[in-house]
Amino acid sequence: MKRIKTIILAVAALILVSSVTVDAQNKKNQKNEVQITLSIPDLDCPNCVKKIEAKMPYEKGVRDLKVSLEDRTIWISFEEAKTNKDELAKALEKLGFPAKEIEKK
Repeated sequence: MKRIKTIILAVAALILVSSVTVDAQNKKNQKNEVQITLSIPDLDCPNCVKKIEAKMPYEKGVRDLKVSLEDRTIWISFEEAKTNKDELAKALEKLGFPAKEIEKK
């Protein structure tokens, strides 16, 4: 009987320690991500989209992006600690695509 209690306590302690470790790792991996949608009036062909899709992922802090030729917009998810909206707009301008933020309604 004493042995069963010891095993149960050991298993409970192991579960507690592993759940605390997983929680700590999740918090560490969780970055402060921000999303922005920019209007790109000069976006007018599939090659423009390819150019942006080829270059923008390499900008510091960019996690994800989606370019819409139809809407002439780009949606970017980025780490706020590594870059900001102005830097991303400057990067697009360097590529030849001046962009303006679309305000959320």
